[in-house]
Amino acid sequence: MPSNDSRRQFFVRVSVVVAVATLFLTASFVGLLALLNGDLRGSSSRIAWYLTIAAVAFVGVIILLETQDAAGTSIITTAAIVAVIVFVLVSLGVEGLLYAVRNPAAVFVSQTILYFFAAALIGSGVGYWALRHWREVVG
Repeated sequence: MPSNDSRRQFFVRVSVVVAVATLFLTASFVGLLALLNGDLRGSSSRIAWYLTIAAVAFVGVIILLETQDAAGTSIITTAAIVAVIVFVLVSLGVEGLLYAVRNPAAVFVSQTILYFFAAALIGSGVGYWALRHWREVVG
């Protein structure tokens, strides 16, 4: 039976992961709002940075999975999917933060941020569950 300390450490680690994922998703939802409102001023000058971050994630996943002796096709497919997700989340997240700074009333006064936060928290929970149980769903 796990000790209280190990359960507490597990809970702290999971809480931090869920909190960070929720904040990233919330910022990304605000970025989606900025995109839908057509307010992505200067985003073209930041795309190279977003692509660079996605490329780092791509290579990082390849190296991580190679050390675990995963199959080659699985490695490249997973790395590509992770890179696309990282690109979307980082670009929308940064644009969302910039939009919130430029238009705080559109984000905070209308309580839009609470709806986005709630959706992001649910998304983080579903994502955590999916990562823990994907084999059950696939197989």
